[in-house]
Amino acid sequence: MEYTTLNNGQKLPLVGFGVYQIPPRQTAEAVTTALNDGYRLIDTAEYYRNEKEVGAAVRQSDIPRDEIFVTTKMPPQPSYAAAAQRIDESLRALDIDYIDLMLIHWPGRANVENYRALEDAQKAGKVRSIGLSSFYGQEYQEILDQCEIVPVLDQNETHVFRQQQEFQKVLEAHGTKLESWSPLAEGQQGIFSNPVLVKIAAAHHKSVAQVVLRFLTQRGIIVIPKSVHPERIAENINLFDFELTSAEMAQIKTLDQKRSIFGW
Repeated sequence: MEYTTLNNGQKLPLVGFGVYQIPPRQTAEAVTTALNDGYRLIDTAEYYRNEKEVGAAVRQSDIPRDEIFVTTKMPPQPSYAAAAQRIDESLRALDIDYIDLMLIHWPGRANVENYRALEDAQKAGKVRSIGLSSFYGQEYQEILDQCEIVPVLDQNETHVFRQQQEFQKVLEAHGTKLESWSPLAEGQQGIFSNPVLVKIAAAHHKSVAQVVLRFLTQRGIIVIPKSVHPERIAENINLFDFELTSAEMAQIKTLDQKRSIFGW
């Protein structure tokens, strides 16, 4: 596994396991499989309705708690008080003593108040790192201007069809890492049959998914692919025994459409 270092000194695996759209009844088993395959970053959210099952899998694992990095997210709240309540609710649902990273899931009308609740939760030891998801432009700048703690990362739609080359530079200039949600584009746009990706995958004896994930991690982008299939869970973390050449990276860059495929 390769790691990146956040602006507060915490180390984060470049590859994590996402549980979006995994039904609660399947979540604990999927997370347990991922942990057994070497994943140490697990990404959930209140919106996914499976925080409880993620927490159960982490608690039941033989892996020391301090070796597992758990991320969760809260939907935007109308006030500081409401955000503080949601943080406590996620902590109770996960039941894992502390949350490694908590994000505002998407921008709302009280972003600064929400983020200040996260700051106070971090100071209280409930949360160790704080950040954002799907924040761009002025919404990201507002947090920088009005809050004390620089977000450790901003989780955004990032894949070969929306590569976020320029936005990554903006984030990193302020010490914020880019983390990709939907790194495999949810299989859309013919990603798994794309001729550029298929050719590169064949050259490395890897799958297209592995090439796509390697393209992102070579740029220092954190990825959190999701699957409920054990063979794909194992495949998605097996990225660090090959490296894309500069020519291959350039070829993949030509696939960038510079826009969301999900309406973000």
